[in-house]
Amino acid sequence: MTAQTSRYKLTYPTGSDLVSGAPAQFKSMADSVEKALGEVDDRQTANAVKPVVRTTLAQLAEAAGVTGQTGYVTADSVQSNNGAYVYTGSAWVKNVGTWQKFKFKFENEGSFQPIPYGGDNELLWNPILRLIVVRLTSFKSIVGVSTYTVYLSHSGTFKPSKNIGLGQAEFENFTGRGIEVTLTTMGSITIGPELTSGDVVRHLGSYVVPVPSGVTITASGGTSI
Repeated sequence: MTAQTSRYKLTYPTGSDLVSGAPAQFKSMADSVEKALGEVDDRQTANAVKPVVRTTLAQLAEAAGVTGQTGYVTADSVQSNNGAYVYTGSAWVKNVGTWQKFKFKFENEGSFQPIPYGGDNELLWNPILRLIVVRLTSFKSIVGVSTYTVYLSHSGTFKPSKNIGLGQAEFENFTGRGIEVTLTTMGSITIGPELTSGDVVRHLGSYVVPVPSGVTITASGGTSI
């Protein structure tokens, strides 16, 4: 009976195999070696740890990978596409730093007045861990609106393939109403479902939101930190 190695399942004959079966045995052995080499070359197993090197970004995008594996584009015609990448489990992401920062601004500071010393409006993105750190300035609304785009992108592009809930903010004075914070597919941040003139909305400090499974992020122009 043909036996197998434990790691890559390479076959080999044993003492009980008949000489008449040698052709089939050698073919089986060759097929098992080819399969193992193919798995390593395609970087489809946890045992494969070498970088995936391709000439263009389009070629890298078609290559298989395992989460956390590195890749490298060497000679793309678009210079900014060249360099190191990390496979997130669904796509190759340019490795420009562990965290990237994207800044936002109020849609209208006359309608949504920032609370003094509230800090910057920004989202931090970790493509490897698939985590978003939310840091938004609290504000006082001077208008009465339903769900509204309060924050607009100010630097870089940060867009999810589906809307992502960024948790809840709170009213300074209890109103009996909930308030939701949502990152939209347009790359803006909405507050809702209702704001009344005079409402003071306070965010819950700096907090972390995981990106849901199946949601991809289009991110460019962020600041590496």
